[in-house]
Amino acid sequence: MGTKIKITKRQMKEDKFTTFMLRARDEFLGRWQVIAISAAIVIVAIVATVYFLNLQQSRQLEADNRLTKALAELRRANYQVAILELGSIADDYGGRAAGTALFNLANAHYESKNYDEAITNYQKFIDNYDLGKLMTVSAIGGIAACLENKQEFLAAGDKYHEAVQFDPDSPLAPDFYLGAIRSLVAAGDKDKAEQLLSELKDKFPDSEQARTATRLAMQLQTQ
Repeated sequence: MGTKIKITKRQMKEDKFTTFMLRARDEFLGRWQVIAISAAIVIVAIVATVYFLNLQQSRQLEADNRLTKALAELRRANYQVAILELGSIADDYGGRAAGTALFNLANAHYESKNYDEAITNYQKFIDNYDLGKLMTVSAIGGIAACLENKQEFLAAGDKYHEAVQFDPDSPLAPDFYLGAIRSLVAAGDKDKAEQLLSELKDKFPDSEQARTATRLAMQLQTQ
């Protein structure tokens, strides 16, 4: 008759724990490639994110440095140098640096009397960037000034008025009113000129622009 071996509760617990650990080991060994690959993907993603952020910061710094130099050329009236560099910055980068470059590229063309190119780039800026109301309304006013210089006076008057309507509280609004009235007087549009003069006097009664516009509008009274 065989001898019965009594298994204690502690041995039973140890045996279950051992079985669990062996199963866990076997499962891990069976899945180690999946786990390793998943871990590698996470590590690569983290490294790539850090690299991308550092690269973006580096590119932003590069863009800012190039933009500063290009704007210095623009201030020195080196328009062709400024145009080439600002156009390159607008093409090479994104965000505020590219938008600022495009806006000033339009300004450089305006100063060079390349009015069609200026209009094209002002419109590109308006369509693709939002760097604040002041820059947008300035771009609209820039188009108006180009049209006025091209002696397209009715179109210029409408565009100046569009700038006023876009941002009535802009510090540039009195100048845009004056530009609109000046253009409409040149076009001989008495009714619209008087309408805008009335608005200008109502909103900015003591402004120099209102006084100048009044003198301009009087030319239509004598015609």
